[in-house]
Amino acid sequence: MKQLRYTLLADGSSDAALTPIIDWLLEQHLPGWSIVPQLARELGPVGLALEDRLPVALKFHPCDLLFVHRDAEKASPGLRLRQIGDAMRRYDQSYVAIVPTRMSEAWLLSDEAAIRLAAGNRNGRIALGLPARRDWEGRPDPKADLESALRAASGKSARRAKQVNIAQQRGLVAQYTDDFSALRGLPSFDRFETMLIEKLKEFR
Repeated sequence: MKQLRYTLLADGSSDAALTPIIDWLLEQHLPGWSIVPQLARELGPVGLALEDRLPVALKFHPCDLLFVHRDAEKASPGLRLRQIGDAMRRYDQSYVAIVPTRMSEAWLLSDEAAIRLAAGNRNGRIALGLPARRDWEGRPDPKADLESALRAASGKSARRAKQVNIAQQRGLVAQYTDDFSALRGLPSFDRFETMLIEKLKEFR
């Protein structure tokens, strides 16, 4: 069985939720392969620049394919892609950039059942107030949208909902989502998948 070992170098600790999305895409485009994921952790002080985190990630998490994530936030996706490209120029390493519009949480709004399950109330019926699909990438704060949906899904009172570990639940949403095909059609996701497909030609 062929094997692909990858490392995710994420913008922040909560962006580890991108791992199930990467795994799903690799299963789509490398059927029958063994996928070995790694998450680059403990790379130095919080806020360390990408240029400083990269050599540490590559040293301690060697891989066939590196995924470099940066949220676009208030910058343009094009700028973030150029910044990643500039940082990678000195390394002989296959990589794919992941640049969600605004924040990666916009990619976690697609599965209402997964959100309810992550909130610990899979059979809840309270409306979650999720934005329409066409608005996912245009929302000013997708993280706040997801957290609001998780609190609503819990069915708890406002006081009790504040005691919930929302950061942990955000990660669970990605783990409980079985199918990310609803993300196709979002410009940033389509760009990521297209870049990934092109890069995977090196391994076939």
